Amino acid sequence: MTPYRTPAGLLRSFVTGTAMNVAAVAPALAAPTFAFPFDVDIAMLSGRDIQILLYASIALLVIALAAKVIRDRYYKEPPSQGPDLRWWKNPPPTPQP
Repeated sequence: MTPYRTPAGLLRSFVTGTAMNVAAVAPALAAPTFAFPFDVDIAMLSGRDIQILLYASIALLVIALAAKVIRDRYYKEPPSQGPDLRWWKNPPPTPQP
């Protein structure tokens, strides 16, 4: 990671990042209330409901990680099909005088 050389570079990066985040979040904040098919007030959730949401999100995370590990196990880089032609591995022969 390249360090920022000037405070202006740091400020420019901060402003750019803030603008990108606002642009990404604005459509969700501007959505009308009728776009949501359910009416949930977080204050009305009981402790048991919050526990269920927590456990469900942890279960989804574990399932996603397991799927990633399984997929990576089966989709490894294919073996090379011929000789290694990289010049630093197999330098060309020296010319004979």
